[in-house]
Amino acid sequence: MHVLRPIRSFSSSPTLAKLLRMKQKRVEAGPGLEGLRREPNESPRESPASRGDGRFQTRSATDSPRSPTPGTTERTWDRQALYDRVRVRIRTRHLSRRTESTYLAWIRRYIAHFGGLHPATLGRADVETFIEQLAQGQGLGSGSQNQAASAIVFLYRELFGVDFGGRKGVSRAQASKVLPKYASADEVDLVMARLREPHRVAAMIMYGSGTRVSETISLRIKDLSLGSGELIVRAGKGAKDRTTVIPRSAMPALRRQIQRVEEGHLEDLEAGRGWARLPSALHRKDPRAGWEFGWQFLFPSPKLTRDPKTGHLGRAPIHVTTVQRAIKGAARAAKVHRPISCHVLRHCFATEMLRAGCDIRLLQRLMGHRDLKTTSRYLHIINRPGLNVISPLDRLPSFKAALEQEAPTSPGSMSD
Repeated sequence: MHVLRPIRSFSSSPTLAKLLRMKQKRVEAGPGLEGLRREPNESPRESPASRGDGRFQTRSATDSPRSPTPGTTERTWDRQALYDRVRVRIRTRHLSRRTESTYLAWIRRYIAHFGGLHPATLGRADVETFIEQLAQGQGLGSGSQNQAASAIVFLYRELFGVDFGGRKGVSRAQASKVLPKYASADEVDLVMARLREPHRVAAMIMYGSGTRVSETISLRIKDLSLGSGELIVRAGKGAKDRTTVIPRSAMPALRRQIQRVEEGHLEDLEAGRGWARLPSALHRKDPRAGWEFGWQFLFPSPKLTRDPKTGHLGRAPIHVTTVQRAIKGAARAAKVHRPISCHVLRHCFATEMLRAGCDIRLLQRLMGHRDLKTTSRYLHIINRPGLNVISPLDRLPSFKAALEQEAPTSPGSMSD
């Protein structure tokens, strides 16, 4: 006797149900990211790219690398969706906008190198091939090579959950030991004489306070305390605030610059503009702060722009390139053959402070360095007092006699 069993429908089939669930996840993931959602039983750090499922199979480091396929620069997946996810992860971790643009640029170059293939279809061997091509094929330095490696490791770790083993998982170049560039006081003075305000004021701050060019143009009126001679750098490198010194010789120029900003701000307010962009969500906490004079930038742009957060019309700070071009143009006009840039002025501040006997830990705080080793680099380009370093050539009798005739006064009796 045969027992009739109920026929199971296709929808109740385990295999078909699993396929339907996988299809639904691909639809939810969106174009360009389908199949990248984690399974319920999947470990937190495991992804289809690391497991090698389906078309996202990842090859090991021992496999032969994939070479770019000619004529396949365009793919069907949505690249912009991938870039948007990278941008969201960077802003969630509160990394700087400069890091965001740099990482996205390297990720675009990485994808273009392999003919537009999705990064999830590539593995560690492909990453190593790309890094080697940067070093050997294009001859980039160690800094650019390590920067590219950091961007790609960030992509796989944050979006796909693939960890190549930390910083040592991908080949890193040995950092080259380059001494900071330096210009003498006479050379800087020649450049300063050929600068016009407000670029001259910005150069005075960089050379006299040790600020970076991005920190200088981002200064606001409220960050200056002319009475106490202090300058507050807000959200510097590493999102850190610090206090540095305002040179007394720059006080008159700073007062003139503040007066010009105040006059321009009053004219903008009368015309219904004069808004200054505010950090984070301050425009919601204090809606009137952007109209106040204290929040105006010390170096406002001559062009009016609209704040994307509020839609108000106002002035953003001048662009970095305007200051950089002005300083390089002044150096050419002064016929200074040694390269002088905005960052060289910052190096000169550190060098001259150490030469004047400033404590190295105090200089570390003024410069905003996280590690004391970074500040110690400037010790190699100065002749520190007390070391009495004399070249062997100067000890030869004939050269020693010539030196004594040129400088009869001994170094110990010279006044500062």
